[in-house]
Amino acid sequence: MAALAAGIALAGPLVPLTARADPPAIADFVADPSLSGASLSPSGRYLVWVARDGDRSDIQIRDLQEKTFMVLTGGEARESFGGVYIDWIRWKTDDRLLIGITRMEVRRSGNRDTGDIRSYRYGESVLSMSRDGASSMQLKAPDTEDSRPGEVLDLLRNDPDHILMSYRTGRGALNVARVNILTGEAEQTLTGHRRVLDYVTDRDGTVVGRIAYRSVGQILIMEALDADGDWTEVYRLRRNEIRDLPDYEILGGTGEPGKVYVAVQPEAPEGDNTTAAVHIFDFTSRAMGPAIWQRPDYDVTGILQNADSGELVAGCYWADIYRCDFLDPQDDAVMSGIRRFFGEGWSVSVISQARDGGRWLVRASAPNNPGELYIFNVEERRMEYVDAVYPRLPEAALGVMTRVDFTAADGQALFGYLTRPPGVAPDAVLPLVVMPHGGPEARDYLTYDTWAQFLATRGYQVFQPNFRGSSGMGRAFAQAGYRQWGRRMQDDVTAGVDHLIAAGLVEPGRACIMGASYGGYAALQSGASQPDRYRCVISISGPSDLVTMLRWVWTEEGANSDSYEYWLKVIGDPRDDRAELEAVSPIRAAADWHLPVLLIHGEVDSVVPVSQSRDMERALRRAGKDVRLVVMERAGHSRWVSRDETRVLTEMESFLAIHLPRDGVAPVAVAAGSPAAD
Repeated sequence: MAALAAGIALAGPLVPLTARADPPAIADFVADPSLSGASLSPSGRYLVWVARDGDRSDIQIRDLQEKTFMVLTGGEARESFGGVYIDWIRWKTDDRLLIGITRMEVRRSGNRDTGDIRSYRYGESVLSMSRDGASSMQLKAPDTEDSRPGEVLDLLRNDPDHILMSYRTGRGALNVARVNILTGEAEQTLTGHRRVLDYVTDRDGTVVGRIAYRSVGQILIMEALDADGDWTEVYRLRRNEIRDLPDYEILGGTGEPGKVYVAVQPEAPEGDNTTAAVHIFDFTSRAMGPAIWQRPDYDVTGILQNADSGELVAGCYWADIYRCDFLDPQDDAVMSGIRRFFGEGWSVSVISQARDGGRWLVRASAPNNPGELYIFNVEERRMEYVDAVYPRLPEAALGVMTRVDFTAADGQALFGYLTRPPGVAPDAVLPLVVMPHGGPEARDYLTYDTWAQFLATRGYQVFQPNFRGSSGMGRAFAQAGYRQWGRRMQDDVTAGVDHLIAAGLVEPGRACIMGASYGGYAALQSGASQPDRYRCVISISGPSDLVTMLRWVWTEEGANSDSYEYWLKVIGDPRDDRAELEAVSPIRAAADWHLPVLLIHGEVDSVVPVSQSRDMERALRRAGKDVRLVVMERAGHSRWVSRDETRVLTEMESFLAIHLPRDGVAPVAVAAGSPAAD
C-alpha cells in the first residue's frame, strides 16, 4: 500500500451545517441513528446500510462504480411494535446479503386482576437476499418445528454458498448447522448443550471452542474442542453485569487453524506492562502465546486484520480519542494522513474494507459530531463523504469538549473532560454538572456523549473525571480503586472539581453532581459527605447501601459466584468490613442530609436493584428531606428505549432548572403537572 504524500482530497463539497437558533430538542438526542450497519461488499464496489426515518427503516445500496443507488426493502422500526425491525446486515458475496430481522406482534391477554395486558411477541430470523432484492429466503434450523435460529456463527468466507449458524432446540441446547444460503438446506454439524452460550471459530470456519456456564451459577468457562470431539476447560471468564469486560476477550481468528487473537490483561503487573495486549491463543495445544501487540499506556480494545490472510494489521485503543496503530509503516502513514484530514480531536475507525484493501469505509466522530461516514480510496488518496449518522445534531449546535489534566491530593496525575456550551467565551463562568462515569471499571473519552451534550445545550458545563478505578489504562490503575468506594475514588472526583474552581471556570457552590450506576453512587456519596460543595444530586440506577447491595448479589448470584467474588474484592466484605461499608453508604446519612435529590431507576434493573433507590427515597422522605423518585416501568439498568431516555432527560432538565438555574436565579414557580412539580 502506497504511503500518503501531499494529503487527501475530498470528492465533492460538503454541504455546510448551519447552527439553529434553538438547541436540539430531547427527541433529537434520543432518536435512532439515521444510518447504521454500513459495510462494503467484498470487492469494495457496493456499499450497504440501514437507513431510518422515524418508524421507517430501509436497506439501501450504493454502486460506487456506476454511481447508482437503490432501496432494497423496508420495514418498521423497533418501537412501533408492529412490523419488522432490521437488526443487522452483512455481505456474504457481492451478490448476496444476509439480514437479521425481528418480527413483532402485539397481542392482548385478559387478566382478571389487572385487566387487559399488552404483551409483545418477538420472532428473530435471518434472511438471505440477492443484492437486487429479486430473491430471498428465510434461513431455518434443521429441525424447524423444534428449533429456533440463532446467530450467524461464521460466514465461511471461502465457501460462497454456505454459512455456519447456531440454533437452539426446544430443550434449549445450542447446536451448530451448516446452511446453504441459496437453497436454505441446513445440516447439523455439532450438537451442543443448554449451558452453551456461544461458539468460537477459527479463520477456516472450524469450531474450536465454546463459552458455557459451568453450572446453574454465573461462572463462565471457555472450553476447547479436541480431535475426539471432547470439550476441555481452558480458562474461566468473569461474568458480572456492571464490569462487563472479561480478562480474556476474543478478537478474531488468525490465519492458522485453531488459533485466535485474544486481548489479555495480565493478572499481576509485569514490570511496567499492566495493559491488555494482543496474544494468540492456540485451542489445539491450549497455549497462550506472548504479547504480540501492546500499548504501555492504554488497553487494546480491538484489532484490524488482513481480509485474506487474517494477519494482524493494526491494534486499536482509546487514548483521548479512538486510534488504530498499523504495524506496517506504509499503512500507518495512510492512517496518519486520514487523521490529519479530520484534524485533532476526531476519532477515526475503519469499519469495513474491500478484500483487496483498495477502499476503506471510515467512521469519524468528535465530541460535537456523533459520527459521519466516508469512503477512502487508497490509490487515489480521495475521501468521499457518505452521510451523517445523526443529522439532527449538527456540530454548531453542540458543545465543545476539552481534556482537563489535574492532580489528586496524594500527587497522582489524573485527567477528565470538560464540555462547555456552544458559543460561550473561553473565560465564561458557568454552572457545573459533575458526572462521574459508571462501572466503576469503565472510563470516559474525548468523544460524543449524549448526556454531556444535552446538558451543554441547556447552558451547563459538564465535567467527566477519570478517577482511579477506571479501566482502559492498565490493571494497576483499575486496582487502585479497589475497596476505595467513597474514599480515594471520591477524593479524585473532588480534586478535579477543585482544579476547575482554581482555574476560574466554576464559581464555588454552583455545581450539582449526577451519575448512573457507580456514578449514581458517587453522586449520592458526594451529597452525603460534601453537602457544602454541591447544590443538588441526581442518582440514576445507583447503589445507596453497600451492605444490602452485596447481600442482594449474594442472594441472586450465590456466595461462590464469580460475580460475588469480584464485588468482595472491589467493594469489601460485608462480614469483615461492615462498619467501613456502612460509613460510605449514602443511606446512612439520610438524617443529616441537606441537598435536594432526584432518584431515577429502572423497575426491572438486574444489576442494581430498584430497592436501592426506593430505600434511599424512603429514608430521605422520613427524615423530611427534598427527594423525588422516578421508577421507569419495564426498564432495566441501561440501554433504555427512547421513551425512557426521554423521561430521564426531561426529569434531569426540570430538576436542574430549579436547583441549578443557568442565570443563578431559580424560577418563581413550576407549572403544575410538570415533572419537577410532581
